[in-house]
Amino acid sequence: MEEIKFKMKSKSSKTPCPHGMKATCDTCKIGPTLVHVGSWLEYDCPFYGGCDEKKKVVFCHFIPDTFTLYNSR
Repeated sequence: MEEIKFKMKSKSSKTPCPHGMKATCDTCKIGPTLVHVGSWLEYDCPFYGGCDEKKKVVFCHFIPDTFTLYNSR
């Protein structure tokens, strides 16, 4: 498990996923979009392992050489 620190600015995450994960969302009609750590898209990531909001840390279970695109919601 990896801990990834993230920064928030104006209630939006400014830290891109270090693994280059991208998400699509059929409901909101977005194409492959780079996921930012701490964003709503990240909560649907299959490697997401939880978040500590106070410390601004996300727990990631990324498995190298698997996939970097998933469908959100």
